[in-house]
Amino acid sequence: MKKRRIDRQQDFLLSILRPFVYLWMRMDTKRKLYLGEGITFKRKEPFVMLANHTFMFDVIHVPLRFKNVPFIVASHTLFKKKATKFLVTQVAHVIAKSKGQSDTSTVRDLIGAVKRGYPILIFPEGDTTFYGETGLIEPSTMKLIKKLELDVVVCKVKGGYLSKPRWATGKRKHRSAEFHYDIMISKEKVKSLSLEEINDIITKTLYHNDYDYQRQVMIPHPGKKLAEGLEDVVYVCPLCQGIHTLETNGNHIRCNQCKNEGYIDEYGFIQNFKFDNLIDWNQYQKTFTKELRESVLETNGELYYLHSEDNSLDELGRINLKYENKTFYISGDHEEIIPLSDIQNATITLRRDFGFIYHEKNYLIKLDQYGAAFLRIAQDKY
Repeated sequence: MKKRRIDRQQDFLLSILRPFVYLWMRMDTKRKLYLGEGITFKRKEPFVMLANHTFMFDVIHVPLRFKNVPFIVASHTLFKKKATKFLVTQVAHVIAKSKGQSDTSTVRDLIGAVKRGYPILIFPEGDTTFYGETGLIEPSTMKLIKKLELDVVVCKVKGGYLSKPRWATGKRKHRSAEFHYDIMISKEKVKSLSLEEINDIITKTLYHNDYDYQRQVMIPHPGKKLAEGLEDVVYVCPLCQGIHTLETNGNHIRCNQCKNEGYIDEYGFIQNFKFDNLIDWNQYQKTFTKELRESVLETNGELYYLHSEDNSLDELGRINLKYENKTFYISGDHEEIIPLSDIQNATITLRRDFGFIYHEKNYLIKLDQYGAAFLRIAQDKY
């Protein structure tokens, strides 16, 4: 199958921009590359590449060195935002995917890209980690691998999370990451493996705990606001079991109920609380789903409607979002009452953009705070 006009346009623009992007990424994060046997960035033959999703810019770092630039699967919201719509539609090789939903059009686009001679890159978690370990891998990825019968290249990213946590509003110094490339399953072996066997290989290979990695390398990432934003991802105090009682300032964390105070050190570890890392803290707070759904939670934000048919956004204005008694109450520039039981496909994109479907309408609320708590109230898959 021949390349499309837009393919040739993107190839041309990417070739021009590559040196500038390469310089930008070097300034953003110091990186080390490790190439396994059979890996070459000059490879022309299509392949499927999978990577764990540790920080925002690993979607650029992972494919950057490949001469035949892969098509990347990315959130459909990037196609709706003015700041990124031109980039993902006219410059970069990007295919849209709605998080949490099966999308047959995404699969068709990926197969089409392969037939036109391109490799494809998938972050099968579908989301950047909030807590520092590889998350749930969607089984649909294994079906695609089985159908395409291509070499499966894995890039395991290490160190990116604690260099640039998704939840953090303050910057870290000495940002760094390692990128380990390997051919994990040859195309010949793909044919003989079952979906369960492929899933087992990929899940074990991609799993990464960035706190365990940091305990080995102990790379300092100092900053003046290391804790700020933490209340967006943790909502239970592990000492007094208070719900929504945590606040942060600079490097410090405080529970307003038990008055315990702690801090995040320059290595990313939490001091003076029960857990020194967010992976264990998150596993603990996930046992409080009942208490969370019985709590009262409130914040402000910007409300939008998303239109999937033309990738557009309608801005409804500044609102207050309150959850109480299994109901979401929207007030301000838009007034609405939404029962929790009627919400579908709840997701969080970027740092705390809360999206969901209600009565076949797509809502997007750019929350000021508490993204993880609102997400867990609406669903407990992620």
